Amino acid sequence: MKRALTLIELIFTIVIIAFVFTVIPKIIYISNKTISFSKKEDAIFNMMAKMMDVSLKEYDEQNTKYDDILLVNNPPKYVLDCNASSGYRIGGFIGGRNCKNAVFESEIGPDANEPPYDDVDDYNATEENTTKNGHTVYTLKIEVGYTGEWKKSDYDYNTQSLKFGFSKNFSSSHTNIKRIYIRVFNQDGNISSISYYSANIGHARINSVEW
Repeated sequence: MKRALTLIELIFTIVIIAFVFTVIPKIIYISNKTISFSKKEDAIFNMMAKMMDVSLKEYDEQNTKYDDILLVNNPPKYVLDCNASSGYRIGGFIGGRNCKNAVFESEIGPDANEPPYDDVDDYNATEENTTKNGHTVYTLKIEVGYTGEWKKSDYDYNTQSLKFGFSKNFSSSHTNIKRIYIRVFNQDGNISSISYYSANIGHARINSVEW
């Protein structure tokens, strides 16, 4: 004999169904938030890895050919400018890093005749897309440019003290410091960004090993 549902059983069934329809949207929402967080975490990790890769490259294209501290201005305009006459910058010592070959910095950006990505500014204005199933998940955009620098008037030769602060703005004028800026974003907007400063210090060779 088929037994019908009692009123109590019917009420319990309705309560369970209502509970399921209340909880499932929350589970889906939390799941989507977790996936979104995971994508952002992946984007930030790749941004940091890319910055590490860029920062290990040469300061300038000329440093792939010469060990020198590169010339920016001759005669010197900034505190960190190397003096082509003496072959050294302020604080330099005989036998240390120098600019005796009088080689000037190159322009920002890759040269058509050079290997790609062998110095930091080759990455300027490059973008890298991470895709999945044909859709862009996020994009890395890289900018490299010269920053503002300290003039000779900022340096007190008597006390040997220097007033300085890194600039967040890119400059079209050559200086001794380049700023590498990487931004990662998706269709919803910015996810994160990071900056790194690379300096014109040249190389020193100790027992024929480059430092």
